[in-house]
Amino acid sequence: MAVTNPYSRQSSSTLTNNNITANSSSSSSSPPPTVPPSLTRQLLTLHHPNQKFTNDAITLSSELLRLFIIEARRRAAIEAECESELSTMMDDDDNDSETEKNNKRRVVEIRADHIAKVAAELLMDLS
Repeated sequence: MAVTNPYSRQSSSTLTNNNITANSSSSSSSPPPTVPPSLTRQLLTLHHPNQKFTNDAITLSSELLRLFIIEARRRAAIEAECESELSTMMDDDDNDSETEKNNKRRVVEIRADHIAKVAAELLMDLS
């Protein structure tokens, strides 16, 4: 049984094919947006100014950043929903029926304080 390296050039080239430009048309089957490799290179160079990075390292670091951002957004959204539900319960009018409350479509905004609340746990989980 042959063991394949998930970090080989072949695997990393599939990651670079997932890039989406801001001008491309979106469809239901389009791949998720990625962190631009140039931004990843700049971030890594800020922390390690004398270090050289291969393109594979930049590609894999970009994927790691993308996953980190997705997880941060997911956790912050949960925090925002919990806060919204709590404030809805506190501001609840007795005139509304239960079915009307369930039928209302809520838009929950993720703010910086939601991200700050989950940041420490997120960093510990992904370190």
